[in-house]
Amino acid sequence: MITRRSALIILASAVLPGGACAQNQPPGGDGIPEPLAFGIAQLPSGSDANVLALMASYGEGDNETKFVIELQSESHGVFRHVPGSHPVRFFEELGKALIASAPRLSDEKQETLPFDTAFLGPPTIRNPGGGYGGAPGDWYTTKLFLGQDQSEVYFNFNLVSGEAEFSIKDEDYGNAVLSELSKVIW
Repeated sequence: MITRRSALIILASAVLPGGACAQNQPPGGDGIPEPLAFGIAQLPSGSDANVLALMASYGEGDNETKFVIELQSESHGVFRHVPGSHPVRFFEELGKALIASAPRLSDEKQETLPFDTAFLGPPTIRNPGGGYGGAPGDWYTTKLFLGQDQSEVYFNFNLVSGEAEFSIKDEDYGNAVLSELSKVIW
């Protein structure tokens, strides 16, 4: 059964060519680090049923990091700050996953952080050795463009299992991605 909350995902999947697949590389090969995995839960749709809002969480207790990811169209979205988050461990692990050579968190604090996004193909499978593609599945693969397109990161998510991850696009973006995300995850 298709829900109104899934309309955005279905729209994005429909406009992509059937042969498209994620460009994510399998972790571990050629020095590519493991992605940073975290949980997601779909939030109830508000006044706009075309917005897919996901509560993201990493860690637990005094080390739990929370933030909201909203996919507002097939090409735009926003991160939202969640009060009470404790992101120290999250940023340590994200820095490793993105090969941030000189991680520096931003002093600027915002309630929202807009981004552009590109869906990299229709829902697909996660391959046993890492990476995505090859058959239909439940994983959506996207690339996010942060800081006026000055940094990029892969964001992959599975609404069925409640899993998500950030993975490296290019190690040159690691420091900038951390700085941008720290504006809203604090």
